[in-house]
Amino acid sequence: MTDLPWMLLVLAAPAISALGTFFAPGRRSVNAIAVAGALAGLLFVLFLVAQVLSVGSVSEPYGLLAVDALSGVLLLLLSLVGLAAVVYSVDYLGWEDSPHPVSLDRLRRYYVFILLFLFTMFLVAEANNLGLLWIALEGTTLVSALLVGFYHTKRAVEASWKYLVLCTVGLVFALFGTILLYLASQASLGPSDASLEWTTLVVAAPRLDPGLVRLALVFLFIGYGTKAGFAPLHTWLPDAHSEAPTPVSALLSAGLLKCAIYALLRVDAITLRMPGFTFGTWLFLGFGVFSVLLAAFFILVQRDLKRLLAYHSVEHMGIISIGIGFGGALGLFGALFHMINHAATKATLFLAGGNLAVSAHTKDLEEVSGALAALPATGTVLLVGGLALAGVPPFSVFTSEFLILTAGFSGSNWIVAVLLLLALAIVFGGLLLHLTRALLGPRPHQGFNTLPKRYLATSLALGLLFPIVVGLGLFLPTPLAALLHQAVRVVNG
Repeated sequence: MTDLPWMLLVLAAPAISALGTFFAPGRRSVNAIAVAGALAGLLFVLFLVAQVLSVGSVSEPYGLLAVDALSGVLLLLLSLVGLAAVVYSVDYLGWEDSPHPVSLDRLRRYYVFILLFLFTMFLVAEANNLGLLWIALEGTTLVSALLVGFYHTKRAVEASWKYLVLCTVGLVFALFGTILLYLASQASLGPSDASLEWTTLVVAAPRLDPGLVRLALVFLFIGYGTKAGFAPLHTWLPDAHSEAPTPVSALLSAGLLKCAIYALLRVDAITLRMPGFTFGTWLFLGFGVFSVLLAAFFILVQRDLKRLLAYHSVEHMGIISIGIGFGGALGLFGALFHMINHAATKATLFLAGGNLAVSAHTKDLEEVSGALAALPATGTVLLVGGLALAGVPPFSVFTSEFLILTAGFSGSNWIVAVLLLLALAIVFGGLLLHLTRALLGPRPHQGFNTLPKRYLATSLALGLLFPIVVGLGLFLPTPLAALLHQAVRVVNG
């Protein structure tokens, strides 16, 4: 079904507001335009997802854009986290008395970059052509690299260049994979303008050359796996998360990594329709297991709060990959549900961690103690969010991890499920150690500074995400459940 206006409105909201912030005359108008653009993006996404739930999928006549339930899952988490990040930015650096104030010109540039970042990620979700999907992902790299190095410190610039070089090289591999997939499509369909359209490829999948597709998958997993933060391709991720402004770190972890996973899911939907083809399954399981095991041990020794959360991203990308590898309705449902749960939980922790760093003047967890007593609201969010991230019931992350483990133990992948369970136990112990020291220990002599009164408005950003962290573990709304079930069918066929 064609529904071009809603798809274009979703893309237009961040793009037009980026232009508006560039020409806005003052801080108040810059902040207002940025928040309005992010809010409009969320509202348009909700309307578009409602349309998808009603008719199954929407598309435009030229084959470049299409939105189905799988796209809807990504759009929902991107728009929600994007709004929270922009709202948090208003008090974080949007005023002259903010904890991290910048000049009006630099504030304009910041909002232009973060809104264009949202635009490129929305385009990833809406792209039906796999070539356009690759272009959109490259666009996310270019824009987010500017955000990673926004503070212009030596470490920030170094992290930005490392991120840009590694992810660009990775995406060159993904380009080779896309070209090989195009050749496989051409060999099956003949010369056609639709040879890279996902909707065409899923229909033609049984006729694709398995040898070419297998080689394409190797390049695609190296390329998009680098962007997703799979170990051992993850080395850019801790540096980028640590040096970026706090709202950007939240958006990188909660949104950008999911875009790369989404690209691999689109390819997986093609290979699952190829009779007897299991190569993609083993790649998902292999990268997933290595990621969770490596991240688990790195988590034990981290001192920097943002680097700790970055390694948790590596772990959870591995968990999602394992769920996709387990496959079936249960494994895929758990993986897609985990994408939403991890996005909300990790963004919440990054934003609450930003509050903690502003008050304590440090990200070093060994220099922070008694945060729960000093900052009751922020400390409570960090405690609950940390327990949720560790997979403690009844929070949402536990629910999706339980579904993934159930899929593994109920199938023929019990060895992978045992390894995942072992990694989760290590992570739980490490995170509990860090939380106990930082939140529940005695207060240091120098104490904490009170957060600026204006900074209390960031509670609105946390209020957008925190209910998801707690609520989705107890209750799954019917429309979201329907969207996830439809997304599973999109992948599984």
